[in-house]
Amino acid sequence: MKLILAASLFLLSGCASLFGDRLTEEQQIQVQVQRASEEAEILNAEKVLEKGRYEEAGILFRDFQGRRSQSVFYQSARLGEAQSLEGLGRYQEAADLYRDIYLKTLKHQPEIAALALYRMSFAYEALGDDLKTVAALLDAKRIGEHLPVEVAQAEIPARLAAVYGRQGRDAEAIAYLNDAEKGITKVMAEKGPQVKADWLAKTYVQMGSVSTNQLSADNFSEFVQGQKWVQVYLIKAMRLNDSTWSPRAQTKLQETYRDLYTQVESAKTREVQNRLGGDLFDLMDQADLYRPIAGQKMNSYEQAFFVYLSEVRKKTEKQIYGSGETMSLTEESQKLNSLKRSGRVKADSLLPEEKKPSIPLPPKVVPEEDPNL
Repeated sequence: MKLILAASLFLLSGCASLFGDRLTEEQQIQVQVQRASEEAEILNAEKVLEKGRYEEAGILFRDFQGRRSQSVFYQSARLGEAQSLEGLGRYQEAADLYRDIYLKTLKHQPEIAALALYRMSFAYEALGDDLKTVAALLDAKRIGEHLPVEVAQAEIPARLAAVYGRQGRDAEAIAYLNDAEKGITKVMAEKGPQVKADWLAKTYVQMGSVSTNQLSADNFSEFVQGQKWVQVYLIKAMRLNDSTWSPRAQTKLQETYRDLYTQVESAKTREVQNRLGGDLFDLMDQADLYRPIAGQKMNSYEQAFFVYLSEVRKKTEKQIYGSGETMSLTEESQKLNSLKRSGRVKADSLLPEEKKPSIPLPPKVVPEEDPNL
């Protein structure tokens, strides 16, 4: 949002220069005071949004629009309202508002238009519309010069890689993932010593966040394939040990694995359960590759996540191999379903199973998804 504010201030300063000769010194001071007041209101609403208080943020943004309909920050407030709707799970309303903002700002406030397109992709993904998700991302990429460089060169390619990955279009997924890696490397090189952990962690969270809103047994395998491409970014965000974005990365990863396990647990047939369980084991095996090696100290976010991952593995193994099986799997069946692997990491010793009937929901922390506003 700092970019939006900068763009809005640039537009406003241009208007002030145009009419500067017509304004008295007192009037110019009044304009500056009003501008500062409006900016402070938007910044306050953004802080509320970033804390995940979406209802309250939406009220603040709508109130601003009602009182400041002629403000240069008016479309910024609408963009904040759209993201509040997105945070509340009202994805279609958010997508419609993002689209209207894009159409009304493309000519005179292209920075806002580009961000509206980018955020639109999150809403469409949550609605399960990959076609529109890709279209929004590609359109945002085309006007990427109006986006923060990390969004244009790293976040958008990473999100495209995830979508193409779950569609089985591996060649495109690999190409975009390579672009994302090059983009983040380039940005870090340009920023040099100015790179801050919070900025990098925030970028990684944005690169690795994928919605499970439309997850089902039917698209489970495709989702896992897409997740394989990008979960590493959330793990990297945790490793940075940032007080704001590392816990968000941990929460997002745990929620994703919780939702995946829920699909395994609720599978209607043993055959489906075996298939989903095999895919989930594959994803967990990949995540374990990024577990700090022996001798390396894990921070609290990494430790909590990998303990949780071990718990998910243990519960999944119980579902697949447990006494609830109506028919034991043969060794060949286990191999075909990718359920028997040599050298797989064993689950940590946790509480007795009778005390833990199911995977617990992670502590309810609103993701506070990166509001690139």
